[in-house]
Amino acid sequence: MRVHHTIPAARPTVVGGIVRCVMAVVAVFLVLPATAALADAAGPTDYRSAIVSIDPPTPTIHPSIIGGDSFLLLRVDRGVSVQVTGYEGEPYVQFLPDGTVQENHASISYWSSQSRLGGAVPDDALTTGPPVWVGVGSDGTYAWHDHRIHWMSGDRPLGKQPGDVVLQAEVPLVVDGVEVQLTIQSTWLRAPSSVPAWAGALLGALVAVGAFIRPRLWTALAVLDLAVLAAVVGFWQYFSLPSETGPSVLWFTLPAVGVAAAVALVVTTTRRAQLAALALQLLVGVNLAWWAWSRRSGLERALVPTNAPGWLDRAATGAALACGALLALLSLQRLARLIISPPRAPLPAEAAATSAS
Repeated sequence: MRVHHTIPAARPTVVGGIVRCVMAVVAVFLVLPATAALADAAGPTDYRSAIVSIDPPTPTIHPSIIGGDSFLLLRVDRGVSVQVTGYEGEPYVQFLPDGTVQENHASISYWSSQSRLGGAVPDDALTTGPPVWVGVGSDGTYAWHDHRIHWMSGDRPLGKQPGDVVLQAEVPLVVDGVEVQLTIQSTWLRAPSSVPAWAGALLGALVAVGAFIRPRLWTALAVLDLAVLAAVVGFWQYFSLPSETGPSVLWFTLPAVGVAAAVALVVTTTRRAQLAALALQLLVGVNLAWWAWSRRSGLERALVPTNAPGWLDRAATGAALACGALLALLSLQRLARLIISPPRAPLPAEAAATSAS
């Protein structure tokens, strides 16, 4: 008599879990970039610009440099009018007494300032004739790329070394009819210490290996803590910069998705749901690794555009990169093995022998 042995449908369960996980990851990749700001946001830099003089001294305007050397931020007191002169002497930005801020879109300076290193002027762009004023603010505060405040090349300044001033320029203003000159200097900074990044990477690697080898509550909580740290650092950076400078929502949404997945990982770990835990580890790993990889230039640049301490930003990036990459790779490897060789239920003869013993 032939006995037909059947294996429980483990493969569809595994495949279903993988499909759901992959769909979630793909959704994150497709949806989040569409919400990211399109502006040329401030990035890590090796130069720090500073306003060294305002001539004549004018207490009604309050200029500053944000993002290290990326944007010129100007705050003007209510009741004061200011006009910023462009690169070719044309009207560029104006601040009205009621707090309204307008930008001249018929200015060559407007088109050139769309990116840090200069943007091309479209053939059909209006650059002659009367100004075309477009409102960009209503509270007397505005920040913009101004090529007179930063080093305009991806190459290092010839004949210079860290610690040297690489640029000195003036930005002309007209404040209530009086000509005012802002003098800006930009200094080449020394490279940051690599200790925070490496220390963070070591911590992240230990967390990932611990969560994978010993899936316990405390290891899942360690993953959650690391994801929360990345989200806090991302939020900190996002809210350190004015909205007109184009801070990216990916700075905090990627680790925030990781936090949500890590919370679910804590729950599934306590219930010993292996497949769900692996899928969630993969999701956490992908988001943390993607977040950290997009920030990798900040590990070696002197300044990161955030109000958070530089060492904390670099440590969180290093930890997220190591933990995310390891979690994603290890989880994906084990999930692939489950698909190729799913666990099978013991055959009746084996079950009987086990019961007899």
